[in-house]
Amino acid sequence: MEDPEKSFINYVRLMGDTSGRVSPQWWRGAYMGIFDDRNPEMLFRLESCEMKRCFRVSEHEYEFQLRLFTMFRDPVSNEILNGKRWRNPITGEDVTVEPNISGADKIVKLVDDQILDIVPARGTTMPVNLWWSAQGPYMMAHTYRERPEDRVIPLQDYLTLFGDRAAAADFGAPRLETRFNTTFISPFQRFMATPRAVGFSVWHASGHKAESVAGLPSDYRSELARYRPELSDWIGND
Repeated sequence: MEDPEKSFINYVRLMGDTSGRVSPQWWRGAYMGIFDDRNPEMLFRLESCEMKRCFRVSEHEYEFQLRLFTMFRDPVSNEILNGKRWRNPITGEDVTVEPNISGADKIVKLVDDQILDIVPARGTTMPVNLWWSAQGPYMMAHTYRERPEDRVIPLQDYLTLFGDRAAAADFGAPRLETRFNTTFISPFQRFMATPRAVGFSVWHASGHKAESVAGLPSDYRSELARYRPELSDWIGND
């Protein structure tokens, strides 16, 4: 992985599938509130999938299409809270929980030995910090992007991916299977109506690259169809 070109293609194969098939990054975790004046509090359980399509543009450039759907669950009962009333323990107010829905089309490219993450619609170019490590039969990729300082603060994501060391050295497959841990730092969700000065949120989760969207849990797929019906055509037979 000291070869920038091999490091680049393995990063692409970890993050997606160069054959163009949908690559579902499936994860579960915790949504925590971080405050100045008291201990962190777990506010929700998280269940999510970032679905990706990846297409080669040139030898050192790939287009990624990303579609994300995250649903929130009660941290005690595990009840799905999408569309339901919820008492915000920070403000004491009742609000309606909304799933987290986002998407982007971006370019990932290698320029002068540096991987760049480019989102043309937002006008952002983020250098990707990436380093590799290995132990026995396992390899690990550790990564985060350098977000522009004029973006919302705090906003940052950190990702560690685990995979098979031998597979990472064999470039014949269009994708690398992986398990991962991720931490995302951001302001509170908009539906929570929480003043920014109160604190911020930390999303912490573990997951894996699933074989297909059809293999995800049925209750998640039901909520996905309810809130993102347009993705049925985008996902297709995958």
